[in-house]
Amino acid sequence: MSEIPALQKTRSAPAHRYSTLRLSLILPFIALIAMLTGGLGMMWYWTGTRTVSALSQQLMQEMAERIGQAVQTHLQNSGAMLQAVYPDGLTAGADIRQDLAPLRMRLWAATSLSGHMGDYVHYGNLAGQNIGLLRQKPAQAQLRLKLNAQDHRVYYQLDGITAKPVALSTESTVFDPRTRPWFQAAQKASGDLWTPVYIDFNARDLVMTRVHRVLSPTGEFQGAVATDLFLNALQRFISELPMAKGGQAMLLEPDGALIAISGNANIATGADGKPERIYAERSGNALLKASFAALQSAFKTASDEPHRSLVIDTADGKVQVAWQRIRDDAGLNWLAIVALPHKEMLAGVRRDIFLLGAIGLLALGIALIIGLRIFGGVAKDMRTLTHAVRRVGDGDIDVPIQVQRNDEIAELAHNFQHMRHNLFTDPLTGVGNRSALNHLLATLIRESPTDEPLIPFALLFIDLNRFKPLNDRWGHENGDLALIEVAQRMRDRLRGDDFIARLGGDEFVIVARAMASDEQARAAGEQLRTAIQAPLRTLRDIPAGESVSVGAAIGHALFPRDGMNPSDLLKHADEAMYRDKPAPGER
Repeated sequence: MSEIPALQKTRSAPAHRYSTLRLSLILPFIALIAMLTGGLGMMWYWTGTRTVSALSQQLMQEMAERIGQAVQTHLQNSGAMLQAVYPDGLTAGADIRQDLAPLRMRLWAATSLSGHMGDYVHYGNLAGQNIGLLRQKPAQAQLRLKLNAQDHRVYYQLDGITAKPVALSTESTVFDPRTRPWFQAAQKASGDLWTPVYIDFNARDLVMTRVHRVLSPTGEFQGAVATDLFLNALQRFISELPMAKGGQAMLLEPDGALIAISGNANIATGADGKPERIYAERSGNALLKASFAALQSAFKTASDEPHRSLVIDTADGKVQVAWQRIRDDAGLNWLAIVALPHKEMLAGVRRDIFLLGAIGLLALGIALIIGLRIFGGVAKDMRTLTHAVRRVGDGDIDVPIQVQRNDEIAELAHNFQHMRHNLFTDPLTGVGNRSALNHLLATLIRESPTDEPLIPFALLFIDLNRFKPLNDRWGHENGDLALIEVAQRMRDRLRGDDFIARLGGDEFVIVARAMASDEQARAAGEQLRTAIQAPLRTLRDIPAGESVSVGAAIGHALFPRDGMNPSDLLKHADEAMYRDKPAPGER
């Protein structure tokens, strides 16, 4: 009995030694986990900063490019409208009475080019005569005419291109085109030009005028044809761009005058209650002012780079700025700018660092293998995002992002995929859009330097036949359903690395990689044609027993045989498609 206490005392010593050993084993693990947490935090910050910065810079550059494309789209019809009235080489007499009927028909044709109601084209000459046409409806326009300098301009209604004018009203003041800035500017110009942007006080909107000088049969200045272009569509477009918090997109003139800006109005109200232009230096908008100050020299550079970016220092910290210069042959010189403060750009990364620190404190009591699994997964997902950004930059715009998480990294991946989807996907059919096509073609051509063999591919241009009659008879909703079904049929017949994009309307383009012969391209086109012209199954309210289908005209171009740039390839394929079109009565 007396040995029992001694035995108990002897057995208590190993327990104490075990406790000490356990601490000696745990303490190194605590230190290791702390070091691992710190190391992962640094890696997270470095990788996250690089990933977010690269992604943000790329998206900002693409957004600046989208603004430039929107400007060109908005302005592209203006020159054609003027050429439709007085093409180069067509002279004008001293009296418009000599050419009144054909001039009126050319004005009607000019205002029909864009399909926009409200287009207005007018002509004035040295005699003080003036004629203008304002398109009000597809088959209706307002004619404005004065045949003598001292006359008041009379407004007529036209219910067709050859309809007899019906007088509506007479202006109360005398309109003399010779006193207008656009007319006086045309006298001194050698070609088309844009007048300075001004405010239309009735519409409270920015407007500019494109003018084209018209010569007499002896080669002297006789008059000018002009069209007014409202810029409210550009303000709406930029206002609807998906901007990150704290960022802004803007469109500026060389003197800092604002054309459009996101999150704010592009016209201010003056002290007298009248609208007035906003200038960057006096705007009170720190981001606008700093961006313009840093990029003033960009208006003067001769560089034709599509877009550029830099980092500027402001009172509130560093700001990432991407811009694109927008010019044309009529003197346009604008700058599309997208600016985003670094503190907003990296806010998610910094937030994640704090979260990681909290997780690291909690992880001190977790086994090393679990910590390695958690943080190793984080690093893997960050590398996945970085790899995805790099592959998108290389032209693989459909690269999947396999991030199986439910935290900020997943949100970043989701936002990246969402922004990429918005930039490169046609919202109706789900196939690629024009931006995606341009991006892919530029990448495929760039990947083939001149000192290495060019990698061939085929470009198929597809235009649907009988689509307009389908729309007219069965409605636009069925027209949309037809486009969706046809697009899906084509996607089902593409190879794994082929790409399809919708240019707009009922036009599609397919890029078929490693397709180098006309026979292959024609065979692929016939397969697509067969798939397209099968009866449509998704249309609604079609009477039983009636079959509705569309056809397709298909043309192709081969790279590098038919062109070394996207524009030439698309033009060649488009021309080939038109040769494949059936006769007008059979479409």
